[in-house]
Amino acid sequence: MRINNRIRRSRSDVIFDTVNIFIILIITAIMIYPMWYVLAISIATPEEAALGGVYFWPKTISFEAYETVFETKSIWTAYANTVLYTVTHTLYVLFLTIPPAYALSKKDLPGRVAIVWYFFVTMFISGGLIPSYMLNKSLGIINTRWILILGMGIGYSNLIITRTYFQTSIPQDIFESAYIDGASEMKAFFYIALPLSGAIIAVIALYAAVGTWGSWYSAFIYVTDQSKWPLQLRLRQILIMNEVQSLDILTMTKEDIEAMQHASFLMYTTKYAIIFIASLPMLILYPFVQKYFVKGVMIGSLKG
Repeated sequence: MRINNRIRRSRSDVIFDTVNIFIILIITAIMIYPMWYVLAISIATPEEAALGGVYFWPKTISFEAYETVFETKSIWTAYANTVLYTVTHTLYVLFLTIPPAYALSKKDLPGRVAIVWYFFVTMFISGGLIPSYMLNKSLGIINTRWILILGMGIGYSNLIITRTYFQTSIPQDIFESAYIDGASEMKAFFYIALPLSGAIIAVIALYAAVGTWGSWYSAFIYVTDQSKWPLQLRLRQILIMNEVQSLDILTMTKEDIEAMQHASFLMYTTKYAIIFIASLPMLILYPFVQKYFVKGVMIGSLKG
């Protein structure tokens, strides 16, 4: 029967599948090409890249831009800062999101609806930039690493997604059996809820990590010490402010015109090299955690 079903596929079905595959390939190429172009520019010779001679692959491969990046201490300091901020802030978000979400998943929690509305209102009403700056200044965390670690801890959407997971994905009979056996709410959380919540923990951790890795605005507002800058803010300085001196590429003089031109071209390819290096960790991580992104969207679509 299976063989007959495969043979009986109509011509319209074959055409339909072929058109779908063709469209998917075009969309995939459109999505991949920008990063492929960044890679091609970063490994091209500075002159070829700056003069617009690279479209798909450079004629001559040069790693001069990457050598410049590897020799620049400020970039790797910013890279290490970003890793530190991403890891610590992700743990901070998990610590502030998982326990409250578990508590809100209990329908007998006193004031449960009021608490949910309290978090809901924060999506639309905030103190603004100036009050936030004054608050952080009074706490003494301006121009420190803590300002980038202790940022927004609880997001309403993450809280609701996690609460919905506890309500719909873990059978409530398990908790009732634990309560009958004399387990406290704390034991039920640590010995039942957490071990069964690996998927939602991965989802929230992923959301927090991706958001922190690409963040630069908080550092731009609150941190003036460049040794504490994350990678994205350093990249912004290079791309927008065009501070050539921060890279220490070459000592450019008016007399040496060729060296000045080469340094300018090298600056162009170095920007693309930094962009690729900054994006590489997320590009490597995403294929392994893509299913958690999908799972997080599906969890958020449930009612609870």
